[in-house]
Amino acid sequence: MNRHPEAARLSLPQYQALPEDDAWREELSSGWLLREPRPGALHAQVSGEVYYRLRRFVEENPIGQVFAEAGFLLSEVPPTVRGPDVSFIAAEQLPAETPQGFWPFAPTLAIEVVSPGNSKADLARKTAEYLAAGTREVWIVQPRTRTVVIHSADDEIGFFNERDVLTSNVLPSFKLLISELFPD
Repeated sequence: MNRHPEAARLSLPQYQALPEDDAWREELSSGWLLREPRPGALHAQVSGEVYYRLRRFVEENPIGQVFAEAGFLLSEVPPTVRGPDVSFIAAEQLPAETPQGFWPFAPTLAIEVVSPGNSKADLARKTAEYLAAGTREVWIVQPRTRTVVIHSADDEIGFFNERDVLTSNVLPSFKLLISELFPD
């Protein structure tokens, strides 16, 4: 994700006032506007599969809600708004009413599907921001290598390849064969 070429630090109201641009995904990191091109077909396919698997699990086990591309206000000062590809909010974290704008807290679980434009530094920054804001797990799904890396709030890191079964401390009894996330 790259900083917008004419970027200046934005306040949260300035960021919220930006017009939507269908060509770009935009997030805010410590007040800096970050833009990346819309993801391609493989990214959409893998994100959809992750969402589907989690949604099905949560419907069978009512422990929270799953979202696609929801915005989360991770920090007000400096303003940081991130929109993971897929997220989960535990039931005890859900407010009585859904906010009109961004969720005013970090998701319980944030899942980022890597796009060709994502650098290791971008992914490390996002992961650190999620965890610092209270996210309990961050999954980095890499379609190119058919792997998933899980970063947890207690500094544990789990690495799963396509032959492994993914488990999660955030989603008790959830099991997923990694190969099922990726097209053949």
